[in-house]
Amino acid sequence: MTLPEDFTTRMISAILLLFVFFIPLINGEIFFKTLLIFVSPIILFEWMRMASKRFWIFRGLIASLGLCIILSLSYVGSLSVLIFLLTFLFICILGKLTNSAFKLSAFGFVYISSAVLSILWLRDSSEGLISLIIIFSSIIVSDVSAYLLGNWFGGPKLFKVISPNKTLSGFIGAIVFGTGWFSLLILFFSGSSDIKFILIGLAIVITSIFGDLFISFLKRKAEIKDTSFLLPGHGGLLDRADSILPVFILVPILVILFGFIEDPSLLFMGW
Repeated sequence: MTLPEDFTTRMISAILLLFVFFIPLINGEIFFKTLLIFVSPIILFEWMRMASKRFWIFRGLIASLGLCIILSLSYVGSLSVLIFLLTFLFICILGKLTNSAFKLSAFGFVYISSAVLSILWLRDSSEGLISLIIIFSSIIVSDVSAYLLGNWFGGPKLFKVISPNKTLSGFIGAIVFGTGWFSLLILFFSGSSDIKFILIGLAIVITSIFGDLFISFLKRKAEIKDTSFLLPGHGGLLDRADSILPVFILVPILVILFGFIEDPSLLFMGW
């Protein structure tokens, strides 16, 4: 079995990207928040361009300004909610006036902002760093497994219209190895082998897979291959974040269901 032709380029870009993210992630607090303030606008601009090329820069500016102001505040409170709602409203108004996909643009702001704020919320919890490492690494293992096994073993195409490169072997590999990796890390850090962690890992991996498919669907609809050309072999930051964003929209739901609102990291570190 040989490696795919673009594997080396993809791996070099991925390693450099991980290095850039890892240092602020480890240091936390202002370092991690600064990283989010830097990265979030890029993802928002890529989304707005994907949604519609009409006035996408203006919609991106409004969305980025709103989210960055929220991130710069010391805590999420009533002022944050007000800024969030006003930003959402301004994006809708501009999109409607310029006939530039206001529904998809407004949804993108909510989708991306919710995920980013969820990531920050989890990082600020007692075991937030370990929790994020577990989640991020599980998504990476799932993604790499799908890519390699899909190329090596092929098989039936599962989503021919949305993403023709997705195969059954890649899909199964992503679930098995992603969930397995999640479970092993939980066992290592918390010493728990409760089946609940396997189910949580499975939910996270499946959500990440369909997050990837969702962005693939939107790109196909917009008739573009990549959201930008920022990362060689990968496309844009949104292309890399596609499987991450929905997971962190799922995390607060899981936290609420299991009753760990005050400390979301307990969802991953045992209860």
